Amino acid sequence: MKKRTRISSLLVLVVLLIGAANFAGPACGAQTPASSAKDETPDLQAFVGTWTATYRGEALAVLVLREYRGGLAGTLNNFDLSVDKDGNLSDGTHKDQGDAPLLNARFKDGALLFVVMQKDQYQPSTEWKFVSKSNGEGELTPVVDYQIGGPKDVVVKPIRMIRERAKP
Repeated sequence: MKKRTRISSLLVLVVLLIGAANFAGPACGAQTPASSAKDETPDLQAFVGTWTATYRGEALAVLVLREYRGGLAGTLNNFDLSVDKDGNLSDGTHKDQGDAPLLNARFKDGALLFVVMQKDQYQPSTEWKFVSKSNGEGELTPVVDYQIGGPKDVVVKPIRMIRERAKP
């Protein structure tokens, strides 16, 4: 019986030490090659420009991105988003007046993540993810994991965006 207790105690100690080493690694500034590659800044030119999404033939979302101090800055217009139970845009989706600056813009896994304040100052801010899929196409998706008031079981499908061509 004592032998089992020693082995299980030793096993618990080893598991705790491995867990502590993994926990302390990133906090001490150590990065694994995989984690440093995930958050590297991609080619900003793949993101820079004016991106527009349409709904029922009308402009819905306009995302303007520009290079700023080695990162990206810009604006996203105000719009209301309604989705059905399958995550598709539905009635109630429409463009509103005004633009909001992008806050806390950062890259993760090749995607641009940012926060936008709602037009109604009493509503919580919204986090978005934008992925440049090709030279002229991208996808905008609300990050609903942390949204207050949204249904937890609905996954919003990405909103297709097209980049306007630069004038020659």
